[in-house]
Parts: sequence; C-alpha cells; structure tokens
Amino acid sequence: MQSALDQFRISINRVRDLIALHNSIKAQATGALDISDMLRAALVLAVSALDYYVHEVVTLGMLEIHRGNRSEPAPSANTAQSAFSRFQVSLGGARQDRLTAIDIASWLEAEMQQIQGYEFLQKSHTISDLIPIISSSILNKLNNTSWLESEIRERLGYQSFQQADKIAEAIRYISDKKLWDEVAIQMSKPAKDIKQELNSIVDRRNKIAHEADIDPTFNIGSRWNIDEVLVGDAVDFIERLVESIHKALQVQ
Repeated sequence: MQSALDQFRISINRVRDLIALHNSIKAQATGALDISDMLRAALVLAVSALDYYVHEVVTLGMLEIHRGNRSEPAPSANTAQSAFSRFQVSLGGARQDRLTAIDIASWLEAEMQQIQGYEFLQKSHTISDLIPIISSSILNKLNNTSWLESEIRERLGYQSFQQADKIAEAIRYISDKKLWDEVAIQMSKPAKDIKQELNSIVDRRNKIAHEADIDPTFNIGSRWNIDEVLVGDAVDFIERLVESIHKALQVQ
C-alpha cells in the first residue's frame, strides 16, 4: 500500500508548486491582475489527492487481504461479516478462475510445459519433485488478481471519498480500527475537530467545483474570498491527515 502514499506525496507536491507559482506571479504583478483562481485550482487538486489516496489504499489493501498478506478486518458489532467479505463482485469477473479450477489438470500441464519445457513432461517424476513446481504455479495464479482489481476499481470508481464519514466507510474494507480515533492520536487533536476541519475544506472545494465559488449575496461575478494562507493551511492539514491515516493502517 506504500505506492498509494507515494503517489499522494507526488500529487501534494504539485499542489505546493502551484501555490508557489501563484505567490511568485502575485509578487511581480499589479493588483489589477486577479490570479486567485490558481489558489482555487490548488485547493481542488489537494482534495483530489486525498480522494485518490483513499481509493488507491483501499484497492491495494483489499488485494493484500485477498492474497493473504493482510488480515481481514473483523465484523462490526451489528454484522456477521466484515465489509471486505460483503464486497460484491460479478460472476463474470470470477469466471476465468472458475474455469481454471474445473480443468485444473490441463492448466497445470500447460503451466509446467511453459515453465519447465516439453521434455520435462515426457519424463517420470516423483511427487516430491512435482510439489514445489505445482505449489509455485498455483501461488502465482492466486497472486494474479487483475480481474479482482478491475472489479474493485470499477465499483469504487463511482464513489467519492472526501467527507469524513465516507472516508471511514471506505477504510472499513481493509481495517476494523476506529479510523478517526486512530487519526486523532496521530495528529494530537480531537477526532471531532479533525472531521469538522476536513468537511469544511471539502465544502469549500465543492463551492469551487460545483458553484464556480460564487457568493450569491453580492453582485454578479463576486466570489468567496480566498488567499494563500487559507489554501496553504488546507494543504498542510490534508497532508498531515493522509500521513496519519497511512500510519494508522500500517499498525496491525
């Protein structure tokens, strides 16, 4: 799951570069030039980086659970199964694995011929000779989860993981920890305050993305105020938040 964090760091650095570009232009330009939309773009990109991180860390975490490299989260108090176990995939996605299982002998023969060569199959072998080869082939097959990854990405792709409740809901697929309590420990702030600050940033992002950041109480063309301090604080918060989420998920 480290790659999810690595990609987030790259994305958030791009956001910081955009803010720095804004500040540089502002220092050289006259007040008549309005470049505040660069800051609006930076805020939208920062929330987007958070959203992408959650999608990616959940997808990779679910694949790790499927492969046996990560523990499946325990069911919640009012459900018999974990969120991971309840995740639905299409029968079409699992069809190829089912066909392989039905005709396992032919699949193993083809695998051994590809790996060991045709002459290997013409010779006699003991069971002890074949077990490591068969075991390796089956393990490689189980680790090839491209169909499952496609299913997860497709189903999660329609969802937005920006608001605090939605993020916690997504993380339940890969962890049974109380996310915001864990994050509160990492950030040394009350969970309620963290969720409130996040939701406030996301609300502003939504005004920019869906309402053109227009303030309807003023004249036509008036927009809500924005400056580099507001956006910089939001970016700092999102960065600390993601780092804290990731640290909480790594502690098993």
